[in-house]
Amino acid sequence: MTEESTSSSVLAHPAQGLLRSKSLWLALLITLAGAVWWAYSAVTAPKAAPSPGASALVDPGSSAGDARVTTEAPGAFRYGASFIGAFLIAYVLKKVIKSVLLIAALLIGGIMALKYFGILNYDWSNARHQVEQGVGYAREEGEKYRTLVMGYLPSSLAAGAGAIFGARRG
Repeated sequence: MTEESTSSSVLAHPAQGLLRSKSLWLALLITLAGAVWWAYSAVTAPKAAPSPGASALVDPGSSAGDARVTTEAPGAFRYGASFIGAFLIAYVLKKVIKSVLLIAALLIGGIMALKYFGILNYDWSNARHQVEQGVGYAREEGEKYRTLVMGYLPSSLAAGAGAIFGARRG
């Protein structure tokens, strides 16, 4: 396979790198297993109310594994979902940042060329002020977005790992 055909196949299928991520597939498997485990524990959980004379600590009809299934299954689902969510956010964010930087570089290069040839004379202090305001606004909104996302991603450790793997893949 030549270098040209390799680059054209990657450009033709941008999600190809995403689908080759073993960590993403593992997180999908964990999430699916956690969801199935959670559904199974919800279906098989005893529905009867405890009798008035029975101890609240030990139910003779249940095994010790039942409590573990009902508490660990949602955790496995949440950890997997947090990893997948952060992975996809980081993957898309890296693609967007690359595109924005490319467009900005082209615009700046075009402006510099126009200025060099004397076609464009512009007061740059006003533009600098606007850019500084825009950066401040973007920083504020980014912090709000981070707080919002971290509230919805229940496992920060799994989300952090997903973000690292997603950014590396993107």
